[in-house]
Amino acid sequence: MDIMRYSLILLIMLLVFSSEGQAQTKEAVVKNGQVVLDFSDKVLDKKTKRIYTIKRAKGRLGTYKNIGSTAQTSFIDKTVKGNPYDYYYQVFDDKGLIALLGLAIELFGANTYIYSPSDNLAAVGLEVNGIHDEMFGQEFSPNRYAMFFKPGDYKAAGLLKIPFYVQIAGLGRTPYEVEISNLHTPPHLSAGNGTCTFWRSAENLSVIGPETYEEEETFKWAVSQAAPLRRIYSTRVLRHQWGDGWVSGGYTADCHFESAAGSKNQQQWYTRNSILNKGRGEFEEVKYNYCFQGVDFGPSVDLSTYQNNWDKGGNVTVIPNTPIIREKPFLFVDEDQRYKVFRPALKRDHKGISYSRTDMGDGDVIDVLEDFFTVKPGTTAKEMNKQLNAGKHLLITPGMYELSEPLYVSKPSTIILGIGLATLIPGKDNATSAIVIADIDGVSVASIMFDAHYSSHSLIQVGLEHNRTRHEKNPTVLADLFFRVGGFRPEKVHVDQTVIVNSNDVIGDHFWIWRADHGVKGSVGWGINTTKNGLVVNGDHVTMYALFNEHFQEYQTYWKGEYGSTYFFQSESPYDAPNQEAYMSEKHTRAGYAAYKVAEEVNHHQAYAFGIYDVLNNEIKIESSVEVPNKQGIYLQHICNNSLSSPPNKGFNFVVNEVQKSTYNTFRDHRAFVVKFVGTEPAVPKKEK
Repeated sequence: MDIMRYSLILLIMLLVFSSEGQAQTKEAVVKNGQVVLDFSDKVLDKKTKRIYTIKRAKGRLGTYKNIGSTAQTSFIDKTVKGNPYDYYYQVFDDKGLIALLGLAIELFGANTYIYSPSDNLAAVGLEVNGIHDEMFGQEFSPNRYAMFFKPGDYKAAGLLKIPFYVQIAGLGRTPYEVEISNLHTPPHLSAGNGTCTFWRSAENLSVIGPETYEEEETFKWAVSQAAPLRRIYSTRVLRHQWGDGWVSGGYTADCHFESAAGSKNQQQWYTRNSILNKGRGEFEEVKYNYCFQGVDFGPSVDLSTYQNNWDKGGNVTVIPNTPIIREKPFLFVDEDQRYKVFRPALKRDHKGISYSRTDMGDGDVIDVLEDFFTVKPGTTAKEMNKQLNAGKHLLITPGMYELSEPLYVSKPSTIILGIGLATLIPGKDNATSAIVIADIDGVSVASIMFDAHYSSHSLIQVGLEHNRTRHEKNPTVLADLFFRVGGFRPEKVHVDQTVIVNSNDVIGDHFWIWRADHGVKGSVGWGINTTKNGLVVNGDHVTMYALFNEHFQEYQTYWKGEYGSTYFFQSESPYDAPNQEAYMSEKHTRAGYAAYKVAEEVNHHQAYAFGIYDVLNNEIKIESSVEVPNKQGIYLQHICNNSLSSPPNKGFNFVVNEVQKSTYNTFRDHRAFVVKFVGTEPAVPKKEK
């Protein structure tokens, strides 16, 4: 838990771990250009002699043809042509199919489905939608899936429905290389209610169809938190709402929308570095908080409707550029047909998308087989740490992974990339964290869930302690990280501080940090899933984009570092604070805890586009939703509260400090806001530590 313990972990790793490479897979390997299959683990009755028939197809749902038979539990395919990773093998005994094998399955695991244009596209649609039917409404399922599409045209597969814990993504160099017909995210709650449509993603593909507002023909990504759209191209109208249902999204980045994109009943939405060729079209923003940052608008868009309008009672924030960003890394198939990961280049004052129709953009191309260790269910934390210490990146495939020790990242520019909502869990005997990153340059952690099943100090920590070391030339980037405390397991669990950022210059790009307000029976309650803070920032020059942080028992975000910036923040109060006495801050002198607290010693901080909502079961006052020092280096713009509680005697007393009366003792769905807050007192020099 303390610095000495972290230092001891590092020392042990340096002394013990060797630099062994990734071991060869067992069930399908390439030797001398031939594919060697071993299906002995699939044979349950090893005493009875049988003849096994082997069939092969290009593509996992392609046409399988007989290529031989054997009395052994192994087989060598000597007729491979082209890329051996294109081939899949069915193994039959006299009773039927016993195994589906292939190099891609060995590399990425059984729950990673890779489709190719040679597949039976009707079967592709049936399989994807079959997974949807299996996972529909399974909000706390342990199952995880990744569905990847090699470059090609898949429109004949029809409408694809994306449920909980599914990532759908193209494997092209750009999103234009993979075409599907349409995507929908049906809500499992009634009346189109999408407020619990979480934990899924779509990226790096095109949605191709007619431009129409007819709802069933729209690209209906009607989601709430933890459901990003990244690197998407669409000719269809994008609709973030199901019918007239309520929704609490959402996040879009690096996307190109030819047609309109929007909704009506979304509480809030953040759009970054995208092309909105027709803007919102016929949609409108009628609720609380909508932010457009670094967005390019098409020539037909009325830019007068995309202006900062809070001073007129509006809800739109427009920020022309993104000051510093590196888009998240992603898996793709390169021109040499090898699987690789692309890490986009760091950009400053960025506007628009990071790619073109013919160019994937600047960045680093990293070979999966040569430079990554692929983590599959059953891989231990010790093995992952061995590979990290040997200089490997980690590609974590779909599954839930209990970690007996934290993953310790000590090599600069390491990538830890999850696919299929891969989930890391500090194990029962790991009271530290899931990931601990040393104070180093350029680490990327992306597309991972963190789940607290047992008590720990944190779920991720960046930097062992705060110091003066800068990383501005190659900052660590944390993208699409989703943290959950409670909800999954019917036991008490405690996390001290969920996300801790000690290093300087860290970029956070889309977090949902969630102390569960609902879950399986016995997993949620004021004394059951306990944790003080969602995010604690001790580092300087830290930037957060699209920070969703909810229901924690003290300050949801607690910022102690200098020169911090947050662009878009969404938060709800803890529903379950039992009474005012149990929910007091500042040594029990102030009612409630601010959702966003900047420490009094901080001299410089900026924040934009905040939506903070009270959702209180009991009569509780929270003095201010945001608390910041009143210093000249403090700048806030567009901070709103809304009451989702039922009055009386509930809500925020003020929006910021003691500025602007807010929701306390008003009425449900009352919105109060501050257009701008600028500190007035001079900065106070900090004492040297």
